[in-house]
Amino acid sequence: MDSLVDEYDGSSLVDSLMTGDGCIYIMRHGRTALDMEHRSDGWLDMPLSDQGQRELIDSQQQLKAAPIKTIYTPDLKRTRETAELMKSGILSNPKIVVNDDAKTWNLGILSGTRKRYGRPKVQALIANPATKPQGGESYKDFTSRFNPWFDKIAAEVVKTGKSILIVCSGSNLRLLGGRLLGDEDAVDLDEGGLACLRQVNGIWSGDVIDGGQGDGDYTS
Repeated sequence: MDSLVDEYDGSSLVDSLMTGDGCIYIMRHGRTALDMEHRSDGWLDMPLSDQGQRELIDSQQQLKAAPIKTIYTPDLKRTRETAELMKSGILSNPKIVVNDDAKTWNLGILSGTRKRYGRPKVQALIANPATKPQGGESYKDFTSRFNPWFDKIAAEVVKTGKSILIVCSGSNLRLLGGRLLGDEDAVDLDEGGLACLRQVNGIWSGDVIDGGQGDGDYTS
């Protein structure tokens, strides 16, 4: 798949769609060996596969001239490696900030299972948000951890107008889509995918810049 930068002679969708500061760029980490087998990562700390690293090139090219000041990532190998690869190609030389409040949902015993088998169990946990999977956290605990952290970061972006990049996982993206845009699929990116969120006059909007390379299955 050719990058949009190559296809459009050096201009990118970021140039035409998201000019100026104040963007919260969000991206899903690149693919791991578990993702290649359609298994849920959860808190299993797998590094990026070689293919997962290569598949980040399109998103990296989209952001190379974006005025990003900071990249936020949880302390997981796949998200940190994604953040480091993105940083290496962004001309503004953003700093990387690690914060585990940005971690994906801890699915406990469901981590590592094939996504098509785990999906009904995950949906049941969402429907019963106080229920914890064995060895994991409830959906309520996940949202109570992630939402305040995101709100604090977002408020700073709105106040300062400085763009940032958040590297996260599928469960974070679906939570943001449902909460901010009224559709959990609005920014449900595949691995390596990239989108931008902006708040104007208290109203959030979101645009997918690159949908990513993964399988689109429901779990993190």
